[in-house]
Amino acid sequence: MNVRDFLKLMAMLVAVPFVLTACDKDDDPEVTPTPAPPVEPDYSVDSDKQGIYVFNSGNEGMSIEGSLSFINFSQKAVTNGLFKAKNGRSLGMTVQNGAIWNNKLYVAVYGSNTIEVMDKVTTESIKQIKLGEVDGLPRYVLADAKYFYVYVSTQTGYVLRINPETDVVDGTVKVGPNPEEMVILNNFLYVVNSDGLNWENGYADGKSISKIDLSTFKEVKKIEIGINPTRIVTDGTNVYALSMGDYGATPSSIWKIDANDNATDTGIGATWLAVSNGVLYTINSVYNEDWTTTNYYKSYNLSDMSVKSEAFLVEEVDAPAAITIDAEGGSIYVSSYNLAYGYASYDTDGYVNQYDLDGKLVKKYDVGVGPCYMLVLR
Repeated sequence: MNVRDFLKLMAMLVAVPFVLTACDKDDDPEVTPTPAPPVEPDYSVDSDKQGIYVFNSGNEGMSIEGSLSFINFSQKAVTNGLFKAKNGRSLGMTVQNGAIWNNKLYVAVYGSNTIEVMDKVTTESIKQIKLGEVDGLPRYVLADAKYFYVYVSTQTGYVLRINPETDVVDGTVKVGPNPEEMVILNNFLYVVNSDGLNWENGYADGKSISKIDLSTFKEVKKIEIGINPTRIVTDGTNVYALSMGDYGATPSSIWKIDANDNATDTGIGATWLAVSNGVLYTINSVYNEDWTTTNYYKSYNLSDMSVKSEAFLVEEVDAPAAITIDAEGGSIYVSSYNLAYGYASYDTDGYVNQYDLDGKLVKKYDVGVGPCYMLVLR
């Protein structure tokens, strides 16, 4: 046998097992594997419990209930309708904002006249605090770690104090008419008095900030500022209050209140504001003659109130609803209504845009109707 014939014979012998194997496999009945059931991702809260809570006000006039959304930092995804999915009932009408105290999340629900207390991670309801007719209609809720209380401003002109150990209101102080947002600085609570329901009389009694001593829970002073103040922030040194004006002849303006309670009108117009790392971020929605709005996004250096950026967002939102800064994560979050026929739509779902600190868009998240407030959870 020559070499060529030997190699041909070896090639035939090697091929036989593959032929036999293929025939044996063809003789067996085919078995279709059962696919595993799909697993829905849970973006509500990640393992590190970090993200952004979005408080959606809903629209009480159109019977749209408020809701709670959560943007998960690690997943970069959003879960909507958290509270209702967990508890099998509505969060209520006209959700306002929320505050975290230890393991609890407190949510002010204006239309339902309640403070909803829930687990800050699972959103499972712990208690629903029903407020009274005289001192009710919650507008803003704020937690205080030092004095171990939660505070609530109410439309009826009060600030309530809740003991978070019992979730019972144990203190009440009368302030100005229609108080709105609050901040804590140097053991004092500052709350803006808007007199917003008295607009026909030019917000006559809405020109002040009530200063409350937290050790005694009594008002010690009213600080005079511009008319119709609604928003307030602090950088840990000063307080910055936004007087909204009368939406006409009297424009909005930010007032600076120092440690000695000296109030100065900065002349900076805004509709929303936030502070972070020595920078004041403002959004100013200015109405045009056709009732559409033009939005301006300016930031300022708090050291001297000089302009830092004429437009801190590269890509704008449609109709701003809130702003918050996650300094640790290096992100700016701006919530917005969608537009309908060129105007803000108050009965359809809104969205939240995430930007880096250079104002570049990172991601857009679709949330609920009226995303009026955001809260960082870390």
